[in-house]
Amino acid sequence: MEKRNRLVAPRNVVNTKMLYSFYILKELAKGNTIFGNKVLDEFKSRFESTALPFPVSSSTVYETLYDLETKGYVTSTWSGDEFLNKRSKKIYSITDAGIEYYKYHIADYISNLNKTKATLDIMIEMLKK
Repeated sequence: MEKRNRLVAPRNVVNTKMLYSFYILKELAKGNTIFGNKVLDEFKSRFESTALPFPVSSSTVYETLYDLETKGYVTSTWSGDEFLNKRSKKIYSITDAGIEYYKYHIADYISNLNKTKATLDIMIEMLKK
């Protein structure tokens, strides 16, 4: 039986949850305040001008924040003022474990994104000539 050659695409590299995770950890490590809608707004604004819609989803943002908290990379507190009838929101902070995870994994993630981009650039170039 002849073996087929197949292109093996790095499917998990451009994973929205992973991108959200690293973005959230980066922002928190810089000392910025993070809450779900802030992340959602940032992604919507960054990707609104792209040719293909990037799947920006509030449920995925909140799932990601929940997962990061479950893993111990972030903690959360509720903010709001019941007396003034202001709606509460969950504000996230990074933990030491979150800083360590980010420091030790971000370079590999960016490297994988660059490899994927390089592969796509070659494919595009091959089709243009």
